Amino acid sequence: MEKLKEDFFEKNAKEVARKILGKIVVRKIGERELRAKVVEAEAYFGEDDPASKASKGNGDLKKTMSMRAGIILVYGIHNNWLVNFVTGKKGKPEAILIRALEPLNFEARCNGPGLLTKALEIGKDFHKKNIYESGELFFEDSDENFEIMEDFRIGVSKDLPEKLRFYIKGNKHVSRQGTPLCKTPKIKNENRNL
Repeated sequence: MEKLKEDFFEKNAKEVARKILGKIVVRKIGERELRAKVVEAEAYFGEDDPASKASKGNGDLKKTMSMRAGIILVYGIHNNWLVNFVTGKKGKPEAILIRALEPLNFEARCNGPGLLTKALEIGKDFHKKNIYESGELFFEDSDENFEIMEDFRIGVSKDLPEKLRFYIKGNKHVSRQGTPLCKTPKIKNENRNL
C-alpha cells in the first residue's frame, strides 16, 4: 500500500481525525513490522479548547502542537504514553490523538491510547519526530468502506460543544462505543470556527 502523502496532516484536526480512520499504521521494530488499522481518533485544538494540552499552559506541548503538520507529539498520562500527530497550519496549535487500533498481524490489546503505545512500543523517543521522515512509524493508505460515528471526547473534564471523537461503527477494537460512560462533560460555551 502507498504511504500517506505529505499534505495528509495539513488539514483541520477534525477533518484529519475522520480521515485517519481505516488507515494502516506501520511500526517497524528491528526486523518486525507491526501493522494495525486506526479505528478511533480525537481532534484537539488550541487555547480555546479546554481539553487540549495547548490550553493548559504547558509550554513544550503547546509549542509542539504549533509545529508543522506531521510532527509526532508524545506525552505521558497515568503512567502511559499517548501518541498524537500535529495537524493544520504551522503556528496554530492542533493535533489528533489516536485512541484505538485494530491489530492486523499481531495480537495485543490496542483499544485505548495507552494500550496501543505499549503494543507498538511507542515512547517519548518519538516526540517531535516527523512522521514523513520516520522509517520506524508511518501510515499507509486504505480504501475500506465503513460508517463513521461521532461522539464527545473521552476522559475530559471540560469539552467543546461539538463531537470531536470519531470511530468506526461496530468495530470491536474501539475503546468505547456510544457516549462516554462518564458524567456529562462541562461544555465551554464559545463560538468557534473549526
